[in-house]
Amino acid sequence: MLTSRPASSPAMSVSLFVSACVLSLAFIDAPARALPFDSTAVEIVQFTDYQCPFCGRAEATIADLRRDYGSALRVTVKHQPLSFHQNAKAAAEAAEAARNQGRFEAMHDRLFANQKALTQADLLQHAAAIGLDVLRFERDMASPEIQDRVERDRQIAQAVGATGTPAFFINGRNLRGAQPVEEFKKIIDEEIGEATRANRRGDGWLSDRLSANNADLWGYLRGGQVPQKVAPVTPVVDKTIYKVTVDPNVDPIDGPPDALVTLVVFSDYQCPFCAKLEPVLDELMTRYAGKIRRVMKHNPLPFHSDALPAAAAAICAQAQGRFWQMHYSLFAGQQLLDAPALKNRASVLGLNLAKFDRCLAAPTTDARIAADGRLAGRVTARGTPNTFINGRKITGAKALEDFASVIDEAIRDAQGRIAGGVAPKDVYNDSIKDGRTFSPLDEQVFKFIDSSATPILGNPKAKIRITLFSDLQCPFCSRVDQPLRDVVALYKGKVAVAWRHFPLSFHQQAMPAAKAVSCAHEQKKFWEAAKDLFDNQKDLENAIPTLPDRIGLDFAKYGSCMNRDAQLAHIEADMADARDAGVRGTPTLFIQGRKFNSTSGYAVDAFKAIIDPLLAGKEP
Repeated sequence: MLTSRPASSPAMSVSLFVSACVLSLAFIDAPARALPFDSTAVEIVQFTDYQCPFCGRAEATIADLRRDYGSALRVTVKHQPLSFHQNAKAAAEAAEAARNQGRFEAMHDRLFANQKALTQADLLQHAAAIGLDVLRFERDMASPEIQDRVERDRQIAQAVGATGTPAFFINGRNLRGAQPVEEFKKIIDEEIGEATRANRRGDGWLSDRLSANNADLWGYLRGGQVPQKVAPVTPVVDKTIYKVTVDPNVDPIDGPPDALVTLVVFSDYQCPFCAKLEPVLDELMTRYAGKIRRVMKHNPLPFHSDALPAAAAAICAQAQGRFWQMHYSLFAGQQLLDAPALKNRASVLGLNLAKFDRCLAAPTTDARIAADGRLAGRVTARGTPNTFINGRKITGAKALEDFASVIDEAIRDAQGRIAGGVAPKDVYNDSIKDGRTFSPLDEQVFKFIDSSATPILGNPKAKIRITLFSDLQCPFCSRVDQPLRDVVALYKGKVAVAWRHFPLSFHQQAMPAAKAVSCAHEQKKFWEAAKDLFDNQKDLENAIPTLPDRIGLDFAKYGSCMNRDAQLAHIEADMADARDAGVRGTPTLFIQGRKFNSTSGYAVDAFKAIIDPLLAGKEP
């Protein structure tokens, strides 16, 4: 399927995009002028890979060409994810899933601006940042239709010799690699000359030129020709061993205790990728019967509203010896995970409902899920599913053979350990004993200096300081607001939160909102204002001017402050501090000046896992 990126008019503005809500350079088309005919003379078909640095470099060239040639040029994007780029295929599928919501170009630009942030969790954040329905995006990402689109592009690329990236076909004429802009212009000018001599433009002209210059490409793009299948993309498997601990007294385990290989799966019952992985795991358990065991770890993602209670239901079924039955039931009915549905499943499975209800409400159930989430963070299992095979990580719902190749290696390694004297029951712990784990706090410490314009929630002299870089139009920022307030209340003077502004340029109301809450801060009502604007985040354009009415500000003072841009200097100083500290998106948090990397969201328990050890003088 073609992805056409119509060229903008010569008057084009450049906008700096930022995520969570990450820096991205994108071109915003000027308002289109109605044309009496299609003036396109040249089409560039671009085969690209979002993880390819040369492709990223070529994007600036394409932007220059779009600016210089305006409506005479059309750019069509095709996917060619290379096998040695681990995240390229998923990124291409993300772009196609964004296309389903009319946001292909926004996602395309964002992916290239964030080539080092293309994991599954990153892609979900990018989807939220450009305003997609994240749950629909996630379902589309997992659909065969999206995967078929990317695969067909890849097959066409192979068929026309575009085996590397980037590759460009200018009206069918091939130009390989990230060439200087002059090389593109040489061909484009020649093709425009041909169009001028023929006095033709538009789709018919483009089709004729493509057919004349490259009959094969014309056949695949316009002639209905089906490309031959090519070898599938074999993902690069991380060879790092992670220390993923297993407690047989706590964790649900399927398989013998002395299995040569242990699969630890971090999963989420509302995640469509996790559901897609289940049949693969079942087939592996059959193929390697007696040699492998499967361990379930819970990692309900914060934007899946039903995932946490579903995980609790599985744990409470486990307490009555029915974990795997509940596990399969939850995945089979993934679209229905509300409280009545969970209770009905418990009844169908013959559970004692009174015990089930008590278990759901027990603090130990939430603590168990939180513990799995903390372990996920320590072993970089940011999204779901993440599967660890004797400590080696495979991210996503990969094909059976991708898992089998790693399992076969793990079996050979385990047999070698047994030959060296390790007891079969100890093979797993021996395999991961020197495995890697990561701290949720970066080692580098930044010192942020408060000014009178810095809003502080809690005791300014608190022992623990959380510095928050936030944007009032960022949906992820609104989700962290209440947990931070709860943390400050929970620790009663021991924890404070300092707000720093980082309004993102692609959020049109973010800067006005930052100014509004800064003006409220002059009247000592910053935190009331911030909560109000988060509550009215979908209508900030109207919420900002009427803020005084809702939170009781002096309207005249507020209006005067907004009119004179009194707060801009402070906001810009916050943004400068953010850039110095490497902040690329929002929300970004620092605890005691160290960047906080949470893989389990920003619930109160995620903060407690850091704050409690720090208060005790220990490293989290």
